[in-house]
Amino acid sequence: MEAILPSLGIVAVLAFAVMAKMGFRGRADVAGIDLGTTNSVVCVQSPLESAGQGGVGKIECIPDPANGSPIVPSVVSFLDHASGSGGNADDRPNVVVGHKAKMRIDTHPHHTLYHAKRVIGRSFKHDSVKTLMEEVEFNVVPAPLEEEETGADADASGVNTNEGESVAFRVPYHSTAADGTDTHKYLHIKPQQVGSYVVDHLISMTKKFLGHENVKTAVIAIPAKFNYEQRIATVQAFTGAGIKVARILEEPTAAALAYGLDKKDGVNYIMVYDFGGGTLDVSILHVSDGGYVDVMGSDGDNRLGGADFDAAVAHALMEKGGNKTLQRVTDALVRIETKLKKEGMVDAEDDLEELLAEGCPVLEDTPPCTLSSFHTIGEKMKIGLSAYPGGGGVVEENCLGLLAKDKSKPETIAEFCSALKPTKLSLSSKEYDAAVVHLYRRSMLPVQRLLKDLNLKTDEIDEVVMVGGTTRMPKIRDMVQKELDIESLNTHIDPDLTVAYGAASVID
Repeated sequence: MEAILPSLGIVAVLAFAVMAKMGFRGRADVAGIDLGTTNSVVCVQSPLESAGQGGVGKIECIPDPANGSPIVPSVVSFLDHASGSGGNADDRPNVVVGHKAKMRIDTHPHHTLYHAKRVIGRSFKHDSVKTLMEEVEFNVVPAPLEEEETGADADASGVNTNEGESVAFRVPYHSTAADGTDTHKYLHIKPQQVGSYVVDHLISMTKKFLGHENVKTAVIAIPAKFNYEQRIATVQAFTGAGIKVARILEEPTAAALAYGLDKKDGVNYIMVYDFGGGTLDVSILHVSDGGYVDVMGSDGDNRLGGADFDAAVAHALMEKGGNKTLQRVTDALVRIETKLKKEGMVDAEDDLEELLAEGCPVLEDTPPCTLSSFHTIGEKMKIGLSAYPGGGGVVEENCLGLLAKDKSKPETIAEFCSALKPTKLSLSSKEYDAAVVHLYRRSMLPVQRLLKDLNLKTDEIDEVVMVGGTTRMPKIRDMVQKELDIESLNTHIDPDLTVAYGAASVID
């Protein structure tokens, strides 16, 4: 036995080397997760890197196999039909999450849910719900009481006789019984359930990346201004996905920890400027002796995020003539849907979406000129113009519209598809700045209010951490730097990854 022990040791070393080369990253079993309004991220800390060092190990943010990016859209899209098309055993439709779901916003707007965090833990009467209803095409409704108690579907009419106070998203789908009978149904999905789908997707990605099934616990980050109901609903999003919440961090604290500012000498006050896709949150943190980080106060704008810049671009495009393009497409679709309803071919808003997806393949590559696609195009133009921080840029995108000179009025999907022609939409840096100037002004107000409320001067802020995808905009960074008269900003960690990175850094 003693003779073979050295050989066994060599074999073990070789085995670990092979496992490392194959991508084995240790037995991390706790994830740091940022469940965001627009995007979500999951990071892990490698035990192999940190073992015996007494510090923070190597932190990796998990890439989504769909496109290799760790930035996962917080989007869920439900697939029709429930049975006969890969439906689940409980007769509920399958879903796609993340990048694949985001690609369905233009083609399946009634099936695809996003920005759920804007209304998580809110009552249906809250102002944020009304704002969301104005921004999306899917149905935002009061949650039926029976859904709250039992999780049951609504009836085929989609009408809820017992309406609760919480929020739900009504998703239409078809169910095919064993005898071939096709039944139209509705699901009522709460915001925290959307979160559960996203969390489940993040954890599945993580398990595949690490090569084991041990990840069942998470350190999560929650906005500092969230009230009790919002915090409880967020935790429910995780428990609904079968994940135990080990620790709850406030998002600004996680961001400061990501940069190690709690350990940096001479740092007393930190401002975290978190400008994401759905909301703007500004917090000031105090670092006391011993490196304890405390959130002194927060301010923000629940109705201001990157999506509002996209919407501003969409409105600018419509004012440049896009409104007529959009109206021609909308009128044609209404005309086709009315005709199909008379013929008994469709009976709900989702049917036309499915028929268009099947009968008009060209829409897979280029979206139709609709309100949803204008918002998607607005996001692309915003990102494109960020490459021109000094202005002078022009970006172009295409959607499929109907030519004004074409007087024909398509009444079938085939006629509609053949009549679609590429429509070029363009926007200059100057036009963009004019469209969003009011949003720029709003983006500084929380900074000014918070400093005043806490009786702090700009020169007392030692460090500024930029968080959220909207802080990639050069104009926003420049405005924050000038407002605080500070030499530099903490931006070297991807602003979309910062919070999850910080959550992973505190894993014991």
